[in-house]
Amino acid sequence: MMGSLILSLAAGLIFIAAGLFMKYKPPAKINAIYGYRTFRSMKNEVLWKEANSYSAVLLIRYGIAMVIIGTLISLIVRQELAAVFSLMGFMLLVIIVLILQVEKRLKELDK
Repeated sequence: MMGSLILSLAAGLIFIAAGLFMKYKPPAKINAIYGYRTFRSMKNEVLWKEANSYSAVLLIRYGIAMVIIGTLISLIVRQELAAVFSLMGFMLLVIIVLILQVEKRLKELDK
């Protein structure tokens, strides 16, 4: 239980830290190193700024959810390996949802 609990807390805190960093130190210009980088987000400055500010908010929100839900998973699922795989699946789901939400927003702005 301890390993899965540490994993859920660490993943959530990493998401929160990344979101806070992007919120308060957003990448100034389109680059290939730092920021929310997809084909659509790098298309122009307007989409770049929106992608980074919106993804920062979602990272913070989903990081908090990851800490809470991950802790619940760690407490409910007693078998350590099953809990770790459940947490990894949840993290993957969160990342996919985050990307889909940001891309949907960028698509609406790109019209």
